[in-house]
Amino acid sequence: MSYGLLGLRRQMEGEAMQGLSDLAGQQRQAKMQEDQMEQARRTQKMQAVGTGASVGMMAGMKAGSVGGPMGAAIGAGLGLLASSIFS
Repeated sequence: MSYGLLGLRRQMEGEAMQGLSDLAGQQRQAKMQEDQMEQARRTQKMQAVGTGASVGMMAGMKAGSVGGPMGAAIGAGLGLLASSIFS
């Protein structure tokens, strides 16, 4: 009878270890997805800033030679603000 109980104990320990291994895998996967989402957010914000700077520079260039860089700075700020609001 003791062999049966020892076998049952080993089986339960094996199942417990498998469960912990599965949990660790799920946690790694969740962390990886969280990191990917954060990277996507950063990329989206930088694209919005770049788009805003481009639009601002184009609008500023129409105002004159000084307006281009100033328009780019204003456009970048607006792009950053818009990405913060809409994300």
